[in-house]
Formats: sequence, structure tokens, C-alpha cells
Amino acid sequence: MAEPRLQAFRLPFDLVDERFELGTDRDGLVATLDVPNSYEIEMADEMARSEVLAIQRLLTLSRHVAIRVRWDGQIAARVQTSPSLFPLLAVLITLEGAEHVIDGVDADETAGVMEAARRKLFKQRLTTDMFSDTQVVICADSRGRGTPRDLYGDSGRMVAREDFEAIIEELVALQAGTDVKTSTAVHWSSALATIVSELFENSDTHGKTELSGLPIQKNGIRGLVLKRIKLGRPANKAAKKAAEKVDAFELSVFDSGPGFFASFSRKPIRPDVALDHEWKVVHACLERHYEPGLTDVRKAHRGMGLYEVLRALQMLRGAMEVRTGRIFGYRTFMEGDLRFKMEPATSTTRPGMPKPQLLDVDRRIVAVPTEHELLVGSSIRVIVPLH
Repeated sequence: MAEPRLQAFRLPFDLVDERFELGTDRDGLVATLDVPNSYEIEMADEMARSEVLAIQRLLTLSRHVAIRVRWDGQIAARVQTSPSLFPLLAVLITLEGAEHVIDGVDADETAGVMEAARRKLFKQRLTTDMFSDTQVVICADSRGRGTPRDLYGDSGRMVAREDFEAIIEELVALQAGTDVKTSTAVHWSSALATIVSELFENSDTHGKTELSGLPIQKNGIRGLVLKRIKLGRPANKAAKKAAEKVDAFELSVFDSGPGFFASFSRKPIRPDVALDHEWKVVHACLERHYEPGLTDVRKAHRGMGLYEVLRALQMLRGAMEVRTGRIFGYRTFMEGDLRFKMEPATSTTRPGMPKPQLLDVDRRIVAVPTEHELLVGSSIRVIVPLH
């Protein structure tokens, strides 16, 4: 019997770095993930802004290879106490079939630590205090824990948009601080609720099942990540001011489903699928609410409502990134950023409104895709300045 081959990843760097590469020869491969005591420090500031992408890469790894996790003692204890504060590590402890080893702790005690952390994570409720900069809500579908109360209520059905609005309004009002007018907070919460409900509804519809329509049997995981971050504001050239940091609200939705292309086309991405074709299919998903003559309203083809999301982002002066399959697109309406793909002022239907189209993350100002490594599922990250 051949010895397993090891591929080492040090968290968080090796799942955040754009040079991440799983490779195609995966027979007998074991991915060893080291979680150092320095994890919290290293996952600060700019590093944390790629966390949802790291989560998607972790879910991709778990789909293809065996996972072995080596924890330093202090970070393992921190995660056991407050798992919802560590989105990437929360997904890591939720994985099924992963082997966990804690430095200086025997196997039975390690199993107990991981189980205790999972129980605490699945009972976690969204908090609205000013002390939690990061929180995650995990839908562990394949573990039978796919309907957390914050997102599904007591009935097990996804909460209505007005319920999302109530959650977001409270979060935004407290996160923004006391210098924000009540009317502004209400506008923010309404627009953010539109974004969250559209994104999460897409995850609920497309992120829980295989292409066959059957539930994902192993590591079917979805989630919502909320963060308070500092965002660099462009320098004021007239006043000769340096760039300053402002408070911002970041939310991300992720899943381990088939991804946009496969959900739409009902077949997986093959190597011979042209990247331009995948880009067009992704936009076909995103534009389902945009085309006025659309008659196909089947649930499987409902799409994300990109136009509604972009219109809300325009009002909030925010930005969005979409990662699915080999595609990595974005749009921004932030102060100081150039505006692209907007309807002309002479438009008879949506003058000055954003067109439902993404730009490429690498090429920035063009809607021509750059090929990235193939990932399972999808992740969408939204950032909104609070002031």
C-alpha cells in the first residue's frame, strides 16, 4: 500500500495567497493544515479581507483530498471558547472526516475539544455588541445543522426580507456609532437587507445540493460572515490630506454547492469549456431580474438579482467581489473609484443606474475575464463604508 503524499498549508497565508494551487494529481494526497498561535495576529487587517476566499479554497480542498489539521494549543483553546469569531477556522472545525491534532493534547481530549467547539458554533446567535469585530453563522447542511435561527427562524424556512432588515438595522446602527442619523441608518439597513437576502437566498437555492438535485452528502457548508473593518479613504488632494481610515461594514456569503456555471447549465465545468463562455453564463445567472422579457422563473434559474444588488451598492457607495468556478469579478461604487458599466443619462429605462455586469478583478477596468484556479461553490463579498 502506497504511503499517503502530504501537501502542507500554513494558515492563513497559504489559503489566502493568490499562488494557491491544488494541482491535478490528487491520488492519496493528504492536505496538512497548520494553525499557529500567531493566527489571530496574522489574520488581521488586509489579510482578513481575503478570508471568504480562503474559506472557498478550504471547501475545495475538502472535496478532493483528505484533511489533517495540526493546532497549536493556544489558538485551539481560543477557537473552542469563541468559534464564531474565526470564520475560516469555524469552517475548518465543521468539516466532516478531517483529522485534528492539538499540540500536547491526546486524541480523545482533542476530539472532545473539537466537538465542544462545534456545539458552541451551531448554537451561536448574531450579537449586536461593539466588542465583536467578526462573526460567522454556519449552515452545516450535511451535518443536519443547516437552518440556524438567525437565518431561518424557528420554522426552518429562510427569514423574510423584512426580518433581514431588522437584523441588519440593529447591527448597522450599533456598528456605525451615535453620529449617524436614524434616517440614514434605516436607509442603510434597507439597502443592506436587499443585498443580504438576495445573496443568501441564492445560497439557499443553489448551494445545498449536487447537480443531481440530491443534498450534498459530505461537507455541504454555507455561511454568512459579518465584519467591522477599517477602510482606506482616498487622499484629499485639494486639502493635501493623507489617506485616512474609515469604519466599514463587510459581509460575505459562501457555499460549497456546484457554483454558478454548473447550476445554470446543469453540467460541471470541463477543461474544454471556454473561459469567455463561463463568464457569459455567470452573467446570465446574475441578470435574471434585469431582463424585462424574461419568462423563465423556475427556481433553478432565478439567479441572484445582480441589478438589485448593484443598485443598493450604488446607494451605499460600496463594492462587491464574486468568486465562482474560475471567475473572479467585482464592481465598486466607492468614493474615489472610477465608475464603469453605467447606463447613460439618456437611457429611457434606468438613467444613471449600474448595468448588471462585473469587471475582472485582475484587469480592473475591463469586463474580460482572467482565469483563476477552479473552486467549488461560490463566495460573494460586499464592503460598505459606514460614514
